[in-house]
Amino acid sequence: MKLVLPLFLLSTTALFAQPTVPGSWTISGDVQGYAISEVCTFTQTADKIGGSCVSNGKTYDTTVTIDGSKVIFVHGGEYEGKPLTLTYTGTYNDKGELNGDIDVKPLGYDGTFTATKTETATKTDTK
Repeated sequence: MKLVLPLFLLSTTALFAQPTVPGSWTISGDVQGYAISEVCTFTQTADKIGGSCVSNGKTYDTTVTIDGSKVIFVHGGEYEGKPLTLTYTGTYNDKGELNGDIDVKPLGYDGTFTATKTETATKTDTK
């Protein structure tokens, strides 16, 4: 019986573990009626996470900061030829998604988003 409790704690900890940030994410959201749809790919080198997000056919370098359960990623953009900075601040939900707010500078607009990690298909060798 002494072994059952530690195993139970380990298994429930694994169930509630947060997904890792590196990988591919699909972002959907809304900023004051304007639909947001992006695909972001994050990589980790040592203790730094970065990557890029693709929006409307353009790729933007992205920085990522993790603060406890909060994930913040920032990248450039443009609207009507004017440069923007989009800041996404999200936390994990029980589905392993990131949900949160979008801040658009210098316009001062805000919105919400959901980010879902994209599973990469594994190729199996049939030889």
